[in-house]
Amino acid sequence: MKNKSKRKQVLAGTLLLTVASFVAKLLSAVYRIPFQNMVGNIGFYVYQQIYPIYGIGMTFALTGLPVFISKLVADTPDPNDQIALVQRIQTVLVVICGFIFCILQFGAGIVSHAMADNQLQPVIQAVSWMFLLIPFLSSWRGYFQGKLNMKPTAYSQVVEQVIRVTVILAVAFWAARSLVNPYKMGTIAMLSAPIAGLAALMIVRSWVKKIDVPRPIKPDQTAHLLHRILLEGGTICLVTAVMLLLQLVDSFTLVSGLRDIGYSLAHAQNLKGIYDRSQTMVQMGLVVSTASVTAVMPSLAVANKKTQDVTFGHIATTSFRVNFALSLAMSVGLFVLMPQINTLLFSSGKLNLTISVYCLSIVFASMLFVANTILQSKNIYTPVMVAIIIGFLFKILTNRLAVDHFGIIGSSYSTVASLIIMLVVLMTMTSHELRKLFSGQQFGKLVLILIVMAASVWLVATGVNLADLVKNSRLESFVITVICVPLGIGIFFIGCKWLNVFTLREWLTIPMVSRFIKIKGANSNEN
Repeated sequence: MKNKSKRKQVLAGTLLLTVASFVAKLLSAVYRIPFQNMVGNIGFYVYQQIYPIYGIGMTFALTGLPVFISKLVADTPDPNDQIALVQRIQTVLVVICGFIFCILQFGAGIVSHAMADNQLQPVIQAVSWMFLLIPFLSSWRGYFQGKLNMKPTAYSQVVEQVIRVTVILAVAFWAARSLVNPYKMGTIAMLSAPIAGLAALMIVRSWVKKIDVPRPIKPDQTAHLLHRILLEGGTICLVTAVMLLLQLVDSFTLVSGLRDIGYSLAHAQNLKGIYDRSQTMVQMGLVVSTASVTAVMPSLAVANKKTQDVTFGHIATTSFRVNFALSLAMSVGLFVLMPQINTLLFSSGKLNLTISVYCLSIVFASMLFVANTILQSKNIYTPVMVAIIIGFLFKILTNRLAVDHFGIIGSSYSTVASLIIMLVVLMTMTSHELRKLFSGQQFGKLVLILIVMAASVWLVATGVNLADLVKNSRLESFVITVICVPLGIGIFFIGCKWLNVFTLREWLTIPMVSRFIKIKGANSNEN
């Protein structure tokens, strides 16, 4: 009875955290569309140059470190030792984050110079304050998650995003109306990070006040704890922040690379602002897969702990194949409709091919997230860290070269290639654990379906465009998108049904579609 009650608590907590994470990530992706429309390409460039620093910090505070800390807390049976563990982790994180704060606050001039734009210095200094909050946010969130109380994390992350997005959009509206300098706008907008972080900390703190906080009983091995934070916690953080790390390389190399091939600073900044639209689209595309892997993590961990290998295999295979199919469909759909989506969301259809190539990242990043979740549930960390470091180094070494040879699209090539290298290295190092996940038969069927889907959507979009029924380009893009998106989704899922791409178990994990399958019934095609 006790185990049943605990299982219900785990499921309820996981659902709450998954929903909160979905809402927060959706807000984090969607707000940038009206933001860009208000501040323009240069304003968006200023914001997006520094956003990866904020994003990496928030990833550590919201997902990476809390997940790691929750595992440590769950493995520590004594409540007093749990609190003592959290306090020791806080001490270690205060030192690490304090060091990062000093670099960003006092070395902002050096960092901005490395980004080829000295005017970014105050924007970097504004975001640095957020790092002083990370030790306390991440440690207490992890503590409560380890105690199966997901409310502090769930409530605090939604409130944090709502406040941050509200402040940013208010600043953008004011800046657009008052014709404020984009760097001043960016500085004030980035102050939303520590403001929202303080609000989140107040919410978490309200739960901390309800528990007794004893003094640490035993010092424990701080060196051993630091090693685990860097390896296990660091791996989780690297995976969740992988796209942000690649964006950070773009922040340091893209503008200077464009200037090297003859662009003026203003032109390079404008192009970078347009290029950064791709990051918004990729983030929106990854919302579903991120929520999905968050939801299956507890089930995988339980199955592994109980050595239920068959159950573990079913969950892992289902998660991988469904996420692979959906992310592939999403990338192809974006590739075909990019001229219309780009114009609809951002008022101009510039750099369509560059953004389309970048959006292929959705497939490879999704697969990386799923593979990491499977390995993490088996307490395998080193191969993931090695793979990400190798891919990250590849991006650093090739980005400028790619821009020199291909122009701005070279940066998209470098990003996609880096993710492919990460996956190849990871699959090679963990072939025993991951070899059964990929299905060549499923991939072949998906290729056929996606060719039909892409051709149909392109023909309809071209037909509407040639008919010239709507004179306003943005309105025409809206009409084409409204017609073609449901058309593409319908063709994809009907094709998957006809060709038996998914097993019944896989169908039932797809939101919305699963309801239809339950009503209509389906053959269990267990591959």
